[in-house]
Amino acid sequence: MQANFKIPNVEPLRSKIISNIILKFRHFKSILATKCIFGKLKGESPCLKYKHIDEETLRLFKESRENEAWMVSEVT
Repeated sequence: MQANFKIPNVEPLRSKIISNIILKFRHFKSILATKCIFGKLKGESPCLKYKHIDEETLRLFKESRENEAWMVSEVT
């Protein structure tokens, strides 16, 4: 996903905006994994709902979340 945003060059505000974007993206990935990879929507493609996700990106995301090393890091 690529987008351009004009973020003010005021350091405290800039840091706060970027931090918020990171948190929201992390939350989105968590929900996506919880529902579509491990949860009730397992096997269904979220690509129809989220037009910015293509099948290749989804495949790579699933592989990363089903990786044993990632699962162990989430538990500890």
